[in-house]
Amino acid sequence: MGKVRFSIVTCVLAGVAGLTGCLEETSVSSTGTTAGPAQGTAGGGAAGQGAAPEGTRQAQYGEVLEIHKDGEVAATLSVAEPKPVASFFSGVSTPTSGPSFATFMVSVTSQRAGFDVNPFDFFVRTPEGARVQPTFGCEPAFNAATLGAGERFQGCLTVDVAHGNLVYTSNLFQSASLAEWPAF
Repeated sequence: MGKVRFSIVTCVLAGVAGLTGCLEETSVSSTGTTAGPAQGTAGGGAAGQGAAPEGTRQAQYGEVLEIHKDGEVAATLSVAEPKPVASFFSGVSTPTSGPSFATFMVSVTSQRAGFDVNPFDFFVRTPEGARVQPTFGCEPAFNAATLGAGERFQGCLTVDVAHGNLVYTSNLFQSASLAEWPAF
């Protein structure tokens, strides 16, 4: 019986230790640079589009942002302007919310070992206020990964929505928006 209790306590403590990375205080700031050649900056937003929540960094497509965890730069992040794609998988997958999917190329460079990326750290907020999570589609897909120091990860997010603002939240447990890109 003692081994069982020890195993349970060990598992609980390991779970709590694993959550500490998710519970770090996270913020976003601009580096003042862009990722490569000018990729365009969508302006003002779509009709009916509300403003981002207070405290959310208003980002531009192609802008390089710093992600701070507990006061230190943990990674940089850049999102290219969305591209419309009519279908995936030879026409088998077609959008349900408009004439095309929106695809975003996302690039992250880790500044420290153990930085986690996940496509579900992003969503699109529609003009009606609905939250739309990424779906399958474009390749190379932006998948979940744990990055080493200096490692770069790039992939695309596909969203089945006609219009909205791309939002970055940093982790599954955080509901606050950290960065938001203009409406497309």
